Amino acid sequence: MEFKMKNSGVDLTDLAIGIVVLGIVVTIGATILLNVRDTNYVETATCNHTSGIVTGCDSAYTLADSAATGIAEYGNWFDIIVIVGVAAVILSLIFMAFGRAGSGDAGSMAY
Repeated sequence: MEFKMKNSGVDLTDLAIGIVVLGIVVTIGATILLNVRDTNYVETATCNHTSGIVTGCDSAYTLADSAATGIAEYGNWFDIIVIVGVAAVILSLIFMAFGRAGSGDAGSMAY
């Protein structure tokens, strides 16, 4: 008698590793961009940074500030990305449970 190991329905390691890598990349990227922005900040008479609005600064500061703002906005979507990933896993489990191929034509489904 030969024993076979059951394969799991859905492998969650890909989703978990993807979420962890995404979190690390966003966190490190935001930290690096903030450091670049702060090192390029040149105090001049024309550089005005009030209420989150930057005017008159050099292009290196403005570019790093815009990139840091963009990656911060991407971080705000992180919760939604996780929810969509979990929903995809749940839907794949449902389709695996009820969407088995029938004995008829190649495209038929038996429920």
